[in-house]
Amino acid sequence: MTVSKRLWVVMLLLSTPMSAGAWSAKEHIMLTRIAARELIADPETPPEMKQWLSPAIADVPDMTAEENYFMTRKVGKNPEGFTGVLKHSYQPDVHQMNDAGNSKVAPFNIHEKKLHFIDVELFVRGDAKRGYRDDLSGRPPIADFPRDLTDPRYQQAGMLPFRVEFCFNKLVECITAGRMHDTSQKLEGEDDSATRWAGYIAHYLEDNTQPHHATLDYKSQSYFGNARKAPNIHSEMEYRMVDDEIEQFPELRKAYWALLVAALGTVKDTVKTDDLFVATLEVSLKSYEALPLIGAAARSSLVKSDEKGADKVDTEKFFRFTGKVSGQEMTVMQMKAYQQAWAVQRVKRIWLQAWKTART
Repeated sequence: MTVSKRLWVVMLLLSTPMSAGAWSAKEHIMLTRIAARELIADPETPPEMKQWLSPAIADVPDMTAEENYFMTRKVGKNPEGFTGVLKHSYQPDVHQMNDAGNSKVAPFNIHEKKLHFIDVELFVRGDAKRGYRDDLSGRPPIADFPRDLTDPRYQQAGMLPFRVEFCFNKLVECITAGRMHDTSQKLEGEDDSATRWAGYIAHYLEDNTQPHHATLDYKSQSYFGNARKAPNIHSEMEYRMVDDEIEQFPELRKAYWALLVAALGTVKDTVKTDDLFVATLEVSLKSYEALPLIGAAARSSLVKSDEKGADKVDTEKFFRFTGKVSGQEMTVMQMKAYQQAWAVQRVKRIWLQAWKTART
């Protein structure tokens, strides 16, 4: 790399905005619990694995109770009352919000918050401008991502593919060593146990299916003329409908729940490889295709504020907006249901893959 190109990379890393949290803590708990429940109900799941996973869903025995949780429970950013795998499924977000700004996670040498995403545009080759474009031309091919933790672009782009791979290896290690639940052995200040790493990897796998976690434009600000006043569409995709502080959106939640249940019965994991680094990138690059729908929905549902405040969107209109993803017509709600059902399938697959790897 020439001196001028090195300087350009450094300037880019210093100026690029940072992505925010992914699905809400409420959803991470729900998706992880559904994955555990489905594995326990599956006759193909090894009996010993079922015995290990059972405590993860002790407080919600069936999907009727899960629906009640989704419709009525207020969880917030610092959940209380959850244990085991479910507790660990949202701990990465607790750390990214509360850990000191100068704290670093080894071996990545970055703050926890940068382990939740991969801004793919930073890996476009050549001198092309790095950034999101509505025609998806800013998305590079998977071959352009080096499997090199020291590549300086990852310091800003995020290290989700490396973190997923790391958590998988830790989960396999703990299952192999028999450290299934609480243990005196610690890593990153928490139990170095299978329960902990199952929750952690579930979190990152679920983050992987949130389209905003694959782009520099993580709030869809490019769809608005004034970025300073632009609404936070990242939060709209997550907290507003599901776990808002003020509004409950009962009709939206009811409609979404039906879509999610239907998707859970039909959506399959389309990833072919068992290589966690490559698979994570595949999920990010595929999820990226939903960004134009999100942006168009946000722009269509915009509600202008006065000069002093930020603009907002009409949440009902946003989620019911219809557009296309990969040539298929769908609402934003349908797209989100697909992405979250895919997250459940990814968690089930990787937990089972880790178990079989450890026991063979």
